[in-house]
Amino acid sequence: MDNSFEVIKAYLDAVNQLEIQMTEKNYFIDLYSKMIAINSVNPSGGGKGESNRAEFLKREILKWSKEIRFEEYVAESDGIKRPNLLFLFDRGKERTVWFVAHMDTVSEGDPSLWKYPPFKATIEGDKIYGRGTCDNGQGGISSLIALRHFLDHPDEMKNNIGVIMVSDEEAGSTYGIDYVLQKRKFTKNDKFVVPDFGTPDGSSVEVAEKGLIWLKITVIGKQCHASTPDVGKNAHRLARELELRIDKSLHSKFDAKDSQFTPPTSTFEPTKVEPGTTSVNIIPGKESFYFDMRILPKYTIDEVFNEVKRISNEFTRESGADVLLEFINKAKPSSNTPEGRAFVQKFIDSVKKVRGIDVKSVGIGGGTCGAFFRNNGFDTIVWGTLDETEHMPNEYAKLSNVFGDAEVFIDFVKS
Repeated sequence: MDNSFEVIKAYLDAVNQLEIQMTEKNYFIDLYSKMIAINSVNPSGGGKGESNRAEFLKREILKWSKEIRFEEYVAESDGIKRPNLLFLFDRGKERTVWFVAHMDTVSEGDPSLWKYPPFKATIEGDKIYGRGTCDNGQGGISSLIALRHFLDHPDEMKNNIGVIMVSDEEAGSTYGIDYVLQKRKFTKNDKFVVPDFGTPDGSSVEVAEKGLIWLKITVIGKQCHASTPDVGKNAHRLARELELRIDKSLHSKFDAKDSQFTPPTSTFEPTKVEPGTTSVNIIPGKESFYFDMRILPKYTIDEVFNEVKRISNEFTRESGADVLLEFINKAKPSSNTPEGRAFVQKFIDSVKKVRGIDVKSVGIGGGTCGAFFRNNGFDTIVWGTLDETEHMPNEYAKLSNVFGDAEVFIDFVKS
């Protein structure tokens, strides 16, 4: 009889626990869906920024517990408030593990390429579609699941846990994590996990980033009527000539390979163009184009920029067209401190324990919040299980990865 009672009790306990887990899971899917429906396109992409999404998250998360320590750091750009939110559950442990995700997104691009509305979460099987679901909504929700877990199970903690939700990552982080680091003092006992890079199987932990340059190059010619090109100087043609010259020279001169990085080379990609005219019958007198450059640690940002400047000066002498160079964004290469190896290994152990897979340390092209922490001397891991749909039409994340990554985060905070 006693044995039967214990069996029934264990069964009922298991059923109750499953119901609790399903309720929690449904809660976070609902939170995720509501968050994605709040447009937070970065102002650099024509959006209104992160304020509405930040207000929603702040209001919701602070309902969870009075034990959450909350801090907010609000930057401002062109009259737009750029909030950064910090949620900390401090149980007096020696070390704090912070999970860092960003609230802003890129624009949807061409709406006709989406099969579902980009600013409404749509769930199809295991996938949740919408702009920002992968970049960086998945990481944000996984981090919040981990925080909620320890609010409910504080005795499992071996580290304090914090979640930072930042603005402006998609445009260089000037009003995001860079601003937070200027305003908020962290210590060597603060460690950082940035779930903003990943592979479909979660087998790569990012521990280093290339240097970054976003460079605007403007060519000044002379505008005239298209029927009399001899009295003008066609900035469009000149810009294309200069663009190709820069592209060829950079790939030739900075051609080293480093197998730690994916891809293993520096990349120099011409991207955006600002045309100097909207009329077919006007020869433009000015045109701007941009390069996105991701530079291996073997080279410095100054080396690459000086080569662009040399080519531009040479081009000016040959063509008579002035060339203006302007940094839009730049960041030094980043890597962890020597002491960070143990931190990385412990995280790898958690991934292997929870997922049962072998994990390798890699470097990537850069641009995450992780670089800012590393360049300030803080050990940082960038990791997630992502299908790499960021910035694409029909961006999605897998719900199984959202909850699976949270399990890894929970195990890591326990360790």
